[in-house]
Amino acid sequence: MKNLGDNSVNGTETDPSNLLSSFSGLGGAEASVRNLSGALLARDVVTIRRIVVRAVAERGFSSMWTTLVVPVLEWADEGRNSEAAAASVRVFAECVAGILSTMTLDAPIGGGGRVLLVHVPADLSDSVPADPYSLEFRALGAALATAAVDTRIALPLCRSALLAAVTNAEPDAIVLWFPAAGCDLPSLLRAIRRRRTGLTMLAGGPGCRTQSLPRSIAVLGTLDEAVDAVTAVT
Repeated sequence: MKNLGDNSVNGTETDPSNLLSSFSGLGGAEASVRNLSGALLARDVVTIRRIVVRAVAERGFSSMWTTLVVPVLEWADEGRNSEAAAASVRVFAECVAGILSTMTLDAPIGGGGRVLLVHVPADLSDSVPADPYSLEFRALGAALATAAVDTRIALPLCRSALLAAVTNAEPDAIVLWFPAAGCDLPSLLRAIRRRRTGLTMLAGGPGCRTQSLPRSIAVLGTLDEAVDAVTAVT
């Protein structure tokens, strides 16, 4: 089994310094961003975790995400033009996803109303998510959990599983996260309302822009704005 911390791709050793040519420079980025990008290139999951966890402690979750992880993700996405570089990005994304899941699970259960954050499955099989690792979705879940919001998170594979999550969680508010286009929104909303009356609905995600949302559903903005919007209705 391949160790995620090594630098081999398909059995071939790669030098992280050689991968720098696959990415554009970070120029005047802050030291923590350069350090995290270096850990990405080296596929050093221990250092990635240490940098991210330290940043949360020093600057808070939302600031860690917007000023550290997002710049590195954007930088890496620009340079994902070789097999070795793509493999480094994949390891980084999987590592960050694990960190976010741990933060969500370790956060104490908050008070107030219960929120269901649900990853809406696309109806079309050819709908490709803009964020294949669901990092934005996971980041919102972690941000809500660390902000002491009573959050339940669901990643259903189909609509029936989504509706079952609504029934089982008994939320006071639901955040519909659209990772891609291709969702029959009107029928979904009708089905949700049949399962749970008096439910406050909010929406976000890359696919949210393509949806024609009713005015009763608030559209989430930045991570900080999303946390504030959800907190305000719970």
